[in-house]
Amino acid sequence: MTPSPPQARPVAAHATLAALVAAGSGAVLSLQGRLNGDLATAGTGPVVAAWLSYVGTLLATVLVVVALRRTRATVRVLRASASWWWFAVGLCSVPVVVAMAAGVPLVGVAVATVCSVAGQTVAGLALDARGVGLPAPLRLTARRAAAGVAAVAGLGIAVLGGATAETGWAAVVACLALFVGGAVLCGQQAGNGRVTQLSGDPVVATLTSVTGGLVGISLVCAVVAAVGGLDGVALPPQWWLYLGGPLGTLVTVAAAYAVRHLGTFVLTLAVVGGQMVMAVLLDVLGVVGLRWQTVVATAVVGVAVLLVVGRPGPRASE
Repeated sequence: MTPSPPQARPVAAHATLAALVAAGSGAVLSLQGRLNGDLATAGTGPVVAAWLSYVGTLLATVLVVVALRRTRATVRVLRASASWWWFAVGLCSVPVVVAMAAGVPLVGVAVATVCSVAGQTVAGLALDARGVGLPAPLRLTARRAAAGVAAVAGLGIAVLGGATAETGWAAVVACLALFVGGAVLCGQQAGNGRVTQLSGDPVVATLTSVTGGLVGISLVCAVVAAVGGLDGVALPPQWWLYLGGPLGTLVTVAAAYAVRHLGTFVLTLAVVGGQMVMAVLLDVLGVVGLRWQTVVATAVVGVAVLLVVGRPGPRASE
């Protein structure tokens, strides 16, 4: 057997580490959803829990910028190039953050994750077909259409798994809200990708989008407070419940590192794989428990993701 060239070993080691980091970031995403859900049920409610998550993410991102000694460079980029839409794309994450905080206590982390990933898959197919964030549009091939059907099927199974005698229609509404939130989130992902391309720094994209998202969720809080929807809100003393926001920054930094060694294809698989495995484990170890419908829905949506990222479709211009 011909030995591997010396330079191949470090490359393989970096790729292995990057894959572990990507899968870990997916697991952190599920943990973030669980913490925000627990924070909501502990007294803050879903809207305030989402607001606290944005505050934590913004503070953690600023700390990352300072720790990397890139404060001046970041300010210089923002002054020279930042446009209003760099911040506006952050509004696209508000629905899914609120839906996660409200939905996880009802349906569990696994079902909530399946619903949001299904929404991202379907919306991603639509955005790809229009060429959003791509050099040219991607045709809706049979493979990609099958991915959309699988995602919708996974959503339906997840709704069946989440709705029980206790939760009833509230669980169905939560699942649909998570699906819509996941679909809208694709707008932020596409926008952040464009900001990263223009600024050359994924941390800048995180900083601008979370700032816009914080403004959006603050307006939501103000409206809800005006109609008395925040009466009785209490901040729980458990410090770990407030870690959901900082974990969001960790996910962004991890993805920025991993994508350079893995590419988008393997990164997507690793993140979604880690996200779903952790979601299932959290439900097994938590109070929600695991139902067979949840396992099937997780598998079906996993297949949908594989179909989407497994092989690029032909360009519409071809």
